[in-house]
Amino acid sequence: MAIAIVLATLAAHETPATLVFMALLFCWMGWKREALLHMGIIAILSAGFFLLQEIRSQDSFDYSQPYAGELRFDSDYVIDGDGLRGFARLDGGTRVYAKYRIATAEEKAALEESLFESLLFIQGTFEAPSPPSHRFSFDMQKYLDHNGAKHILAVESIIGVEKQETVISKLYRQRQWLKKHIQNTFPSSLATEAEALLIGEQENMANEDRLMYQTLGITHLFAISGLHVAILVGIVYFVLLRLRVRKETALVLLLGILPVYAVLAGGAPSVLRSVFMVSAVLAVRLFNLRVSIAHILLGSFVFFILWNPFMMYDIGFQLSYGATFGIIYSSRFLTADQSAIKSGLILTAISQVTLYPLLLFHFYEISLSAFLVNSLFVPLYTLFILPANLVLLALTFIFQPAADIAFGIYEPLRALIEKFMVWLSGLPYQMWNPGKPGAWMLVALFVSVLLFYSLAEQGFRYWQLLVLIVPAVVFTLLPYFDPALKVAFLDVGQGDSAVIELPYRQGVYVIDSGGLLRFDTEEFKKRGRPYEVGRQIVAPYLKGNGLSSVDVLVLSHADADHAEGAEELFPLLRIKELHLSPGSQAEGIIRDIAPFAKEAAVRFPGRGSGWAKGGATFRYLSPADAEYEGNNDSLVLLVESGEYRVLFTGDLEEAGERDLEAAYGRALSGLTVLKVGHHGSKTSSSQAFLELVEPKLSIFSTGIDNRYGHPSEEVVDRFNALGLPTLNTADAGTIEMEIKNGQVTLQTMR
Repeated sequence: MAIAIVLATLAAHETPATLVFMALLFCWMGWKREALLHMGIIAILSAGFFLLQEIRSQDSFDYSQPYAGELRFDSDYVIDGDGLRGFARLDGGTRVYAKYRIATAEEKAALEESLFESLLFIQGTFEAPSPPSHRFSFDMQKYLDHNGAKHILAVESIIGVEKQETVISKLYRQRQWLKKHIQNTFPSSLATEAEALLIGEQENMANEDRLMYQTLGITHLFAISGLHVAILVGIVYFVLLRLRVRKETALVLLLGILPVYAVLAGGAPSVLRSVFMVSAVLAVRLFNLRVSIAHILLGSFVFFILWNPFMMYDIGFQLSYGATFGIIYSSRFLTADQSAIKSGLILTAISQVTLYPLLLFHFYEISLSAFLVNSLFVPLYTLFILPANLVLLALTFIFQPAADIAFGIYEPLRALIEKFMVWLSGLPYQMWNPGKPGAWMLVALFVSVLLFYSLAEQGFRYWQLLVLIVPAVVFTLLPYFDPALKVAFLDVGQGDSAVIELPYRQGVYVIDSGGLLRFDTEEFKKRGRPYEVGRQIVAPYLKGNGLSSVDVLVLSHADADHAEGAEELFPLLRIKELHLSPGSQAEGIIRDIAPFAKEAAVRFPGRGSGWAKGGATFRYLSPADAEYEGNNDSLVLLVESGEYRVLFTGDLEEAGERDLEAAYGRALSGLTVLKVGHHGSKTSSSQAFLELVEPKLSIFSTGIDNRYGHPSEEVVDRFNALGLPTLNTADAGTIEMEIKNGQVTLQTMR
């Protein structure tokens, strides 16, 4: 019944999925032989939740006019470099996503010091969010919708600041003070982990560490969970009892401390759930009530959804409740007389099995090693690392010299654990990456989990594991039965990147990785987490399609907008070969990539080289020599499959085009697709070259309102005059072409 109410609540908030979830819900309730009365209650609750959400979503604010007035940022704002961004409330309570470019180091220091307790008087304009690059990239509009906001407010100026001290702002000031205290008193190698474990602050965690924890499947250990809070409460309760505080008094004190800790720990949805659950358990114990943990969990879920319906879209909230429901629902597996190690393994398996469809939906991959690794690291973190950090923090307050001695003992031990984690995460084939499941596949995976638990509840048999395994295997193998040749031109802004997938997934090739030019800037403007095209655009497209291995990464030449993103791809994907333009290895950006590409076989192909696979041939038409001189030494790749031919030209300019004309002549005629050279610059796409190749479709890869003015009006006019159709990633987003059974289908993102 509890899970039925949860599913009904979820279904009532996502209109397109309502019928699917409700059908799944009632089928499952029928399987469980629930009473008709219960089904009626679920239907009424679903309708009630849906109507409540519809009422709350009404918004009459006029976003067409500039805004001048009050603005107060929510507590989860971010100041990174010269950027301030986060959700905020306007005068009247309207929620928006506000962003502001900080002008000076002094202004940044002032905002960091007091923004959490400040009411700003600002001027700004509303703007619509940019559409996503592709279906697996970050969708700003969806992000706004899922957080109860409608528009982005670009703050142009802050006219005034009024400090308004409240209880919450005082607590937040203590959080800021505690964060600085940890940074100032803990060794730098330990401070980031202490911030995450003690106050839920993960902003300073390095990408390399995040990737390691993701590979091992232990990212959740750095989010404050119910177990985390329970351990903290247990330690404080033990100390209070040792100080001869009465049990009832200790419970009352803890009930007063926990809400304060929720604010100090950042107030994330998972933190609120954990604090609510532990507080409820303490209250039940204090008043000697008989309430099951399942009912406490259900009550907290409904309370939070009614309080803030948008909380359910938070990934941490979903995973937190999902894991807890799975454990409670399958608690009979843990009640048998068995060892602590076996119970730990079963507990880990239950959590992973329950959450795996949700993890695939959000992250497209999951860690296979997590089943075993968590059995080791959950006890290690909860029984050793977390208590150690608490003791060390206490010592920094009591007597810093004693803390320094303790750090001298703990830091080497923690370094050994870190080395072991690095080694463990480096083992191959730990990640299962089948891609993002579609709606029906997601339903099938969830059904398999519910069906497995329903069967196992009657008595576990090993054959029941097939209920879980078969749908997962089918989902993984589906692409290997797809006969289509796929070519995608990714919207990477001002840059180039394309992905080729052969029929039956016989080969995957990436042509360029996109990237950004990085310029020296003032120290206060430097961002801790800069925008990365490879990590945030190219890798999600590949992983969302279930592609974790790349046969060949071709970097056409050593310009940042073609190659800079490769540095981010190597840690995330298995790249077997790296093809570089001959002589480009001496260029700075290629030297920067080299340390990341140690496991890839590096090739320097030239004119005449190539390969064939899966019914397709790949031929390099340029360059003709090994002396790298820039754009005209771009690797030019011709891909042919039957009568379909796609030409990738890098940043080839007119001189390089004349060289191709002289070398190949009419052999280049009748292209299916031309990836236009140099983003449509006026130095490329000459009249003679276009008349020769006569592409049925030409692709410009450019950024919206880019400062280079690409594509050039002169070049666009030339294509139009010749009657050659074109598409631009700046307008169309990612452009996907699929060739199957002699038919070509084209799909654009927008």
